Amino acid sequence: MDNKYGNMLPKKSPAQDDYLQLKEMFGEDGGALVLAIKTDNLYTEENFLMWKQLGDSIAKLDGINSVLSEADLFTIKNNTQKGKFEADPVFIDETFEEKSIDEIREEIRQIPLYDGVLYNDSTHVSLMMINIDEAYLSDQNKSDVVLDAEAIALGYEHAFGKMHFAGLPHIRVVMGKRVVSEMYIFIGLAIFVTSLLLYIFFRSFRVVLFCNLVVFTAVIWSLGSIGLMGFKLSILMALIPPLMIVIGIPNCIFLLNKFHQEVKDHGNKIKAISRVIAKVGNATFLTNLTTALGFSTFMFTNSEKLIEFGTTASLNILFVFVLSICIIPILFSFSKHPKSRHLKHLEKKFSVSIVNKLVYLTTTYRKRIYIVTILVVGVAIFGATKMEATGNLTSDLPDSDPILKDINFIQDNFQGAVPFEILIDYKKDGKKFDKSTLKKVETIQQNLLEDPEFSKSISLVNFMKLINMAYYGNNPDMYKLIERRDMLRLKGYVEEFQADMQAKKHVHEYQDSLRKGRTNYADSLLLNNPKLAQRVMDFEVETDSLDSVPADPYPSQQQIETYLSTQKEHTHILETSEKMYPVAAVGLSLKELIDTTNTTYRLRMQIRDLGSYEIDEKIKKVSKMMDTILNPNYQQAKAYFKMFEEGNPHYADSIFELSNTYRNNTADQIADGNDSLLFQFDLDPTLLEQYYENAEFKTALKQSIENEKMDYLVTGTSVVAAEGTQYLIKNLLTSLTIAVFIIAILMAFLFRSWRMVIISLVPNFIPLLVTAGIMGFFTIPVKPSTILVFSIAFGISVDDTIHFLAKYRQELKVRSYDQRACVINALYETGLSMFYTSIVLFFGFSMFAFSQFGGTKALGLLVSLTMLIAMLTNLTVLPSLLLSLENRLASKAFREPFINIYNAEVDIELSELEVDPRTRIDYNPSHPREEEEE
Repeated sequence: MDNKYGNMLPKKSPAQDDYLQLKEMFGEDGGALVLAIKTDNLYTEENFLMWKQLGDSIAKLDGINSVLSEADLFTIKNNTQKGKFEADPVFIDETFEEKSIDEIREEIRQIPLYDGVLYNDSTHVSLMMINIDEAYLSDQNKSDVVLDAEAIALGYEHAFGKMHFAGLPHIRVVMGKRVVSEMYIFIGLAIFVTSLLLYIFFRSFRVVLFCNLVVFTAVIWSLGSIGLMGFKLSILMALIPPLMIVIGIPNCIFLLNKFHQEVKDHGNKIKAISRVIAKVGNATFLTNLTTALGFSTFMFTNSEKLIEFGTTASLNILFVFVLSICIIPILFSFSKHPKSRHLKHLEKKFSVSIVNKLVYLTTTYRKRIYIVTILVVGVAIFGATKMEATGNLTSDLPDSDPILKDINFIQDNFQGAVPFEILIDYKKDGKKFDKSTLKKVETIQQNLLEDPEFSKSISLVNFMKLINMAYYGNNPDMYKLIERRDMLRLKGYVEEFQADMQAKKHVHEYQDSLRKGRTNYADSLLLNNPKLAQRVMDFEVETDSLDSVPADPYPSQQQIETYLSTQKEHTHILETSEKMYPVAAVGLSLKELIDTTNTTYRLRMQIRDLGSYEIDEKIKKVSKMMDTILNPNYQQAKAYFKMFEEGNPHYADSIFELSNTYRNNTADQIADGNDSLLFQFDLDPTLLEQYYENAEFKTALKQSIENEKMDYLVTGTSVVAAEGTQYLIKNLLTSLTIAVFIIAILMAFLFRSWRMVIISLVPNFIPLLVTAGIMGFFTIPVKPSTILVFSIAFGISVDDTIHFLAKYRQELKVRSYDQRACVINALYETGLSMFYTSIVLFFGFSMFAFSQFGGTKALGLLVSLTMLIAMLTNLTVLPSLLLSLENRLASKAFREPFINIYNAEVDIELSELEVDPRTRIDYNPSHPREEEEE
């Protein structure tokens, strides 16, 4: 099962490369399951304790990395004695004796970092962020951890009201479950509707059974081929099994109709089967081939998911031909002769009247057919100009869907709901904590905060503000960037604090071991964490008022060892350590916000679930803003440098006037480690002018300009989804053109007449234009799901054209190019089968209308409609064109095709046939009798 959602980009594309760079540095961007409640009673002792218990219960599930909520927060405190920061949990005493619930709330509200991230005071909404291991999310057997976490949360609805779930893990897992369940539903519906239509058409349970055997096998083969090729089941792949039913049944109908016609004509079952294989087999192969070619165009998109879909669908469509051409004749060779009631469908008044009406229209009212067609095409083209595109993650969900409602709830209270990431390359390690660099990032965050489409962003700047606030006694007024005078002093604090955070990893390892019954790790927990030992032992230091130096508040190693020697129950140690050192820690770690190896800052935020082109406009706006803030002088410096290269040395001074940094960097590169020369540059700035004519100066100046420029990437799931949609739309015309080109070559190869190629394509272009017009008039957006309509519909609709033209060519050979008679006979021969198959395709694809996904629903309805229009154009416009062109088509090339699809009726010399007495059958169509047993 592939439950990743929204990434339709090819492996090699700039947006995909940027996203992979983000994953390589910081991991997945959407691994948090978001749980939201709306209540103004969270800060009561009972409710707050339950909120904490809920988080702790979820944290114990396998695959949960951490849980962060208001009940899990830490306060960073300045230990002035040790010259280091320490992280203390805000809430640890469940008796509320150490701190009252009001004191806890006040302490949390004094940390500005979490306002707008974990809670929204104005709307009384609180969040719980549940970080889930990607290995569990992508594993079909382990992804239920998401549903398990949600089930635990639902058990607390009596206390907190409705639980709202959001985040990519929720979307991925719930959508994945729907995909699998819908696949089985579609298979069942497709089997039911096609079986019903088959029985209505043929009045034979035997026919229904045989056809179902073909498509059941096709479904098994399709699922087997997906696994065999190493592909995963996705929302696209889940369409293939029901597609095999919808496409396989028309194969059976053409074979069965021809079989019944042959039996009706001469009564010899074996001869009928032989002619079915010889005459209809080639045509059926070509129709399946054209359908497969229609799907194969997805392989030209370079999108991994579409390539897999196109490959699997194309192969299985050809497999369906193999199954139908083998199973149907074999089964009928063993079965009894069709009874007269089974052949009556060939002479039904309804069926005959349809064909007669078609003949009448095409021979009498061709001009009216052309006029109506031109009007319809004109209106369709106008409607097509109104088509719009979208690509947001929830575009396939109806407004009433719980997933969409919960996402909108999060967006209404916290703005964004889909990951949006910015990576900034500061290039030099010395700039990591540089005040001017951090100030630029802060300005970017302030600008983003003013945009209502973005949630509050988190970056290294927030961490540095938190550190500064802690240094000044957690005064909220000091939640601002560290002043330069404090920077050097705080650097050691920050490094020490991060070292402590790394050491907590060992605590978590000890906790895991203790949970597994290894009691000796209780010793490791206490001995390595005196602060934990203090709480576990209820240790209070004995103080003497005469002591000039305060006593150490923590127990000594000897006191801890004495306590452990008498302690037999270790549950208390484990539970206390879990409260003091949960996996969530402070909820913010430098490693999630900065990659020192690649000198890269990370800005984390969410954006509203916008359409692809809206996201694109947002990216352009953000990029323009960032260029202005990060590189205000870059473009001007480049322009001055160009003038300098052209022989105007004074433009070097203009570059230095833009920023003194350019001068310092250039001097540093020319000095190349010569401290004495660098000192001279510092004393006399005009000394650089002596180097203006040197080649090394030009290189140093250019390098200085580029080094000062800060590069950035805008990425995240939202960006990837938007770029993927635009990529598919751009490639839609390409893939459709390829499909038309390939099928046109096939037609030319078959008929050796360019006129026939044009005639065969015209009736199949009209349905596509009408479908595009309908999408425009009814505001059905072009998106990854609906974009498949055109290639699929074109590949399938050409099938009817091939069957009709194949019979038409056969008639030409027999009737010496009597055009009118040939067209009429071709209509009588194939019209009924074309009508039957189109009805099956219409109702078969209509089954997708029962989907919970709007895109799948639209895909089914649009393909169904396209098939219906294609049937009308192939039964009216195509024969009308053939009649209008008359003898212009009777060329020598057309008379001598490369491949004979149909042989003439006189292809067997009856005088040379001998009948084996053991298999002699006396058959009178008006008085059928059962075969005699040997």
